[in-house]
Formats: sequence, structure tokens, C-alpha cells
Amino acid sequence: MNLRLRLAEIHVPAPIRLKKIRELATLTARAFGTAPPPLPDRPVRRALEDYARFTRESADRAVGDKADLGLLAAGLRREAFAFGRTLAAEFGIRDRGEARRLIRLAYRAIGIDLRLEADGTILVNRCCFREFYTPGTCRLIASLDEGLMAGVGGGGRLEFSDRLTSGETACRGRFRFEETGP
Repeated sequence: MNLRLRLAEIHVPAPIRLKKIRELATLTARAFGTAPPPLPDRPVRRALEDYARFTRESADRAVGDKADLGLLAAGLRREAFAFGRTLAAEFGIRDRGEARRLIRLAYRAIGIDLRLEADGTILVNRCCFREFYTPGTCRLIASLDEGLMAGVGGGGRLEFSDRLTSGETACRGRFRFEETGP
């Protein structure tokens, strides 16, 4: 049994959640080539709202500047992959079951109700970013999702078929673990 993971599934203290949100903001800013947003000590919900506004504004600016969105998406994925690998190491992830649990935990910590089944099916019924993101922003920022999941899971690809930001009742997708993953 992975005791660290089990304890975190019970409760993640707000200061730890805020620290991880700051790390996420820093890696996102690095991929966008900008400074991270200031996220002073505040309630987690407010920090998430500030992060959501930052990512939306950064994505909008990239589109307005006619940036290479493929290159930007690759950078977001790469940064999040490294973050996911670090999380997997911190929690001592040993197999895909633990990887799925850590992915669900990471998303719950940032206000996303994500279910990830053993076959890779993803369902998101609630997402705090929904009210901030356009469908285009959501598609771009999904590169972070893919990177994080691949980092935790030892590789893989993510595809969404439905998105809350496009007016669907839920986000639906599939994460395909690589054969060499945990």
C-alpha cells in the first residue's frame, strides 16, 4: 500500500496545495516565456482563479501575437511532463493504478472532478477553469494535462472528444499509457 498517496487522498493541506499551484504557474509561465503571476498567500480558490486568468491571458496573447501554437503546446507538455515525473517520484508511484490515483488527486487539488478509469477513459463533470477558458484556451492548455498525466504515468497520449468549455455536459477523453509506463 502506498501510504503517502493514501494520506493525500484523505486530505491535502491548503499550504501544500498553494505551493503546487505556484509550481504549476511557474512552469506554465516558463512555457509561455513570461513571468509567473504573483500568487501570495491566499485561499486556494483565489489562487486558482488568478492562475486561470493568467493562463487565459497568456493563451490569448499568444494567439494575438500569432505565436506557433504547436511549439507552445509542446513546451507546455514538456514542462508539465517534468512536473508529473517529480510528483510521481514524491509519491513513490509504482504502477498504473497508483498513477491513476495520483492523477485524480492532482486534479482534485486544483478544483477539477476528474475520473480516470483503468482503460484510460476520462470524465470531467466539474472544472473550476470552465468559467475562465474559451474552447481555444482549453485546447491549448490541455497540453499541460497531457504532460502531467504522461509524467505521472511514465508516458502516454491524451485526447479529448468533448469539453465543458464547448458547451458539452462534461469533458470526455482518453489517456493512453505507453507500454513502458509504471
